[in-house]
Amino acid sequence: MVVALIGSTVTVAGAQSAPPKADDVGITDSQIRVAVIADVDTPVQPGLFQKSVDAMKAWASVVNKGGGIAGRKVAIDFIDSKLNPNETRNAIITACANDFAMVGGEALFVSNVDDMVACKDRAGKPIGIPDVPGLALDPAQQCSPVSYVIIGRGPYCATKNDHPQTYVAPQGDALYYLKNNKDLHGIWTAPGDLKSTKDSLLPTYQAAQDLGIKPDGKGIYDVFQRDPQSAMTPIVQAIKQDNSTFAYSGSNKMLDLRKEATLQGVTSVKVWGCTQACYSQDFVNQGGADVEGTQSVITTLPFYTEYKLNPTLKKLVAAVGGIDKVDSNAVASWLAALLFQDAVGKATANGGALSRQSLFDALKQEHAFKAEGIMGPADVANHLPPGCIVMTQVKNGKLVRTYPKKPGTFDCNKKNLVDIKMDLS
Repeated sequence: MVVALIGSTVTVAGAQSAPPKADDVGITDSQIRVAVIADVDTPVQPGLFQKSVDAMKAWASVVNKGGGIAGRKVAIDFIDSKLNPNETRNAIITACANDFAMVGGEALFVSNVDDMVACKDRAGKPIGIPDVPGLALDPAQQCSPVSYVIIGRGPYCATKNDHPQTYVAPQGDALYYLKNNKDLHGIWTAPGDLKSTKDSLLPTYQAAQDLGIKPDGKGIYDVFQRDPQSAMTPIVQAIKQDNSTFAYSGSNKMLDLRKEATLQGVTSVKVWGCTQACYSQDFVNQGGADVEGTQSVITTLPFYTEYKLNPTLKKLVAAVGGIDKVDSNAVASWLAALLFQDAVGKATANGGALSRQSLFDALKQEHAFKAEGIMGPADVANHLPPGCIVMTQVKNGKLVRTYPKKPGTFDCNKKNLVDIKMDLS
């Protein structure tokens, strides 16, 4: 099923003639304070999620120019979690004390959610601090009762103590590859630096194999962010040994994989598939001819080419200073901000008062969140991953939409999501 969402309009959630009542931590009569916790100053990749922080500041600027949210200006409190679990926990404690909610965060080490769950409101009641992150990979955050994640894990949280667990796995790209190619067999690479990151991909890889993409060699190979290109040599040798027709990457290490494959003269691969990590202008610029033909599945509009068609994306690009300042992480934080904005609007509709509790109640109503047409409808309230996709490919040095072909549309086939049982705990 192809769904068109181009006609969406931008609204300022909660904008009213008179500000609604509000009484909680981080709210005054004129201001709402929002914490953005993100890994920026990191030893592995300096500036890791800086574009996400910039996107959140841009969002605040846009909504403030439009009158604010719930009749109040938004103030962004950026707290650098520095890819460190202790810094991350301290950031959450700080946010609990000073901010109304945590929004648009991109911190990879949210492995302890005790402080956000036990966070007290202004009345001293431990109801938790609302967490609407741009990126959440750790199961602790994914399953936190106070977290609302646009890319959720579905039934995993209810089965996390079972053996095996149940996952909702995206398989739309695998269906697309098999529809357009016969006899696909090959390898998958998974980021091995964090177990949570790898585990988030393994159900998807299993779904692709269940559909008929046969594994070669070990099937799934771990890769690490700090590894040099030469670390890809054994993987490329496995591809050559079996004349693999399929090679898939779950991270930006696809760049090294493709360069090493070119160096070793690999010619058998029909599908170089990738997650949204490869939908990046930096990937294209750094890879040049070596990454030609790489395909990526994304769950948003292809923003590099279609941002002018969506008023909200257009505002993001203008506010951050150009499309070159935008990447998938920035868009993910922007989506989280729009979810928060929409929930505030629901919480204050019909004269309702704004509090952390009323925001939680509103987030529980978000069953078809579309982010002003940037993505297909997602059941955030039930923590399900998006089922609507767009396929893109590097063609002639540019990232282009390949399916569905019509700009502004998504493939929302129900088969794009499948339940997978695996024991990863």
